[in-house]
Amino acid sequence: MKKLSFILFGLLILAACQSSRQNSESSNEELLTFTVDEIQQQGDDFVGKEVVVTGMVSHVCKHSGARCFLMGSQEEATIRVEAGHQIGSFNQEQMGSDLKVKGVLQEIRIDDAYVAEMAAEIEDEGTVSDADHAMGHDGNHEVDGGDHDQDQVNQLAKMRQKIEASEKGYYSIFYLDGISSEEVE
Repeated sequence: MKKLSFILFGLLILAACQSSRQNSESSNEELLTFTVDEIQQQGDDFVGKEVVVTGMVSHVCKHSGARCFLMGSQEEATIRVEAGHQIGSFNQEQMGSDLKVKGVLQEIRIDDAYVAEMAAEIEDEGTVSDADHAMGHDGNHEVDGGDHDQDQVNQLAKMRQKIEASEKGYYSIFYLDGISSEEVE
């Protein structure tokens, strides 16, 4: 009886150790890490999932630091990062720095209905509020040079062109709900 108890106790310890090792291995799994360019190309597959995105900080919102933009290999390739309560805020000193941001990838689908809604807002109010925010503009930023109304009309035309060029009937704008960030040395 003692031998049987000893064997069962040994098996129980062995099983517990094996379970503990498996849990630590799964918790240490690396999150998928992407550049901004890679997210622009492959983001559809990772919407709603926790990922890490690296890029150079091209803009930090001056008023609150609540968001920043990471730039890819070209100026047009950017992703908005919302600081949220976990990061707190970004600061102006981070401009030009390379950041690694962990967050949940989100998507805004730009389709004909979305563009029509933006056009109606422009017509009714003369400005775009929520739609601009989706594009990363919160209405508190100054527009450098030119006519803001004409810029909005041009933006709508570009959006329609992107939709027409898409095989899906929409195109995606990805952003991150940030969880943590660190500067890359």
